[in-house]
Amino acid sequence: MTAARSMMWFSLYILAAGLPMVLAPVLILDVLGLPPEGIDWIRFLGVVVLIVGYYYFNLSRTRVVAFFCWSVQMRLAIVPVFALLILLFDMRPLYILFVVPDFLGAVWTWSLLRREGVNPFRFTPST
Repeated sequence: MTAARSMMWFSLYILAAGLPMVLAPVLILDVLGLPPEGIDWIRFLGVVVLIVGYYYFNLSRTRVVAFFCWSVQMRLAIVPVFALLILLFDMRPLYILFVVPDFLGAVWTWSLLRREGVNPFRFTPST
């Protein structure tokens, strides 16, 4: 397994998350036990998620290691950021579960990058 392959899998996860946001936002809200409000915004966000998934897919196919490093950095930060949001804005603690796959995927990609001799926190892309 390579870091590029882990990023490819993450892109498929992102695409799989974005599609129901666009096509079935009420279903998502029902599963989460949330009122069916703001469906338009969920659809808009779903399109953005699909676009990000497209980026991840193509950047993984072309093995853009600098992007892999930036992705690991931000995806590792997602848990503390969400925890802070939950605490500061009195959000449901359950929301932290939404970012666990991001975090675990980042740890996986990080370990693969390290195996390939890349430190995502000290990576300098060649020009």
